[in-house]
Amino acid sequence: MRYLLSAAAACLALCAPLAHAAAVNLSGYTYGPAKSVNVNIDLPGTSYDRSYGGGAGEFTGTLNGASFQTYCLDLYEFFHFGTTYNDYHLTTIDAGRAQDIGRLVTKYRGDVDTAKESAAFQVALWELTYENSGSYDLFAGSFKETAFNDGVRALAQNWLADLGTFSNVKVFKLESLGYYNGKNQWVAGHQDFLVTTPVPEPSTTVLMIAGLVGIGFIVTRRSGR
Repeated sequence: MRYLLSAAAACLALCAPLAHAAAVNLSGYTYGPAKSVNVNIDLPGTSYDRSYGGGAGEFTGTLNGASFQTYCLDLYEFFHFGTTYNDYHLTTIDAGRAQDIGRLVTKYRGDVDTAKESAAFQVALWELTYENSGSYDLFAGSFKETAFNDGVRALAQNWLADLGTFSNVKVFKLESLGYYNGKNQWVAGHQDFLVTTPVPEPSTTVLMIAGLVGIGFIVTRRSGR
């Protein structure tokens, strides 16, 4: 029962931002000073090309007031450190990309503890998010990293070449959408971020199902009375 309640509580905490806007405030890079990268998105036949040169890596801050570490999933929008944004919602990611991101997180995120590794993880994450060629190569395709940056690109490429065989996390996007205000002016959203939650252990899942079935049985019996 203790496992059942813990899993149920985790589910409620995760699902809450889906129904209500979440507050995000990022204070800075977890490992500073951040390493610089130079990345390019080139999508032929579209107007969505994008270049970015600057710091990259894991961010530290708060999500609804709780301590929070995350990475960027969006190179088209912006945010400012030390600013609270109250318009975030949790959304799903394309299943194939989510699986590959989950494999990257499972195998490598726990070992990240330097600015170089943090930047490499961010570059690899962007590759998994934006690459459309069918293979993960930072030297070619729709997403490239072109800087000579103290081994960041080489490390990211090594990780992409060996993502591992499984994912033990569920992957979501913390998204801030743009909107039209009362004056019919477009107000841009803010950068989107990575959220992961552990996949429940099989025993926990069985307990949850058993608990829900038990609750249903009790409700049915009471309804019959």
